[in-house]
Amino acid sequence: MNDQLKRNIGQRVKSARLQRGLTQADLADAINKAFETISNIERGKTAPNFSTLADIAEALELPLKDFFDFGDAEVGPARQELLLVLNSMVGRLDDEKLALLLKLGRAIDEE
Repeated sequence: MNDQLKRNIGQRVKSARLQRGLTQADLADAINKAFETISNIERGKTAPNFSTLADIAEALELPLKDFFDFGDAEVGPARQELLLVLNSMVGRLDDEKLALLLKLGRAIDEE
């Protein structure tokens, strides 16, 4: 597996985990792995085997395909990190703040 794909999968795992308010240890416990395994996957240091990725998907209540759907455009590492942080932040907002963020985003997009 190439390095970029490992990083993309790792960032998807991290984003989904953070959106659910789980620590690496929580996710590791849920799939009967060491927390270092989750850390290495999230940092793109190692690629999970299919069985481990399926367990992660189940624990995070995501379809397995979500870890591979990167869209048409190649996204660079800096942008991926920004999207990861934004995605994690949005997942923690209440409805009122989320609506406000959407308004702000639309205003920025119109510029």
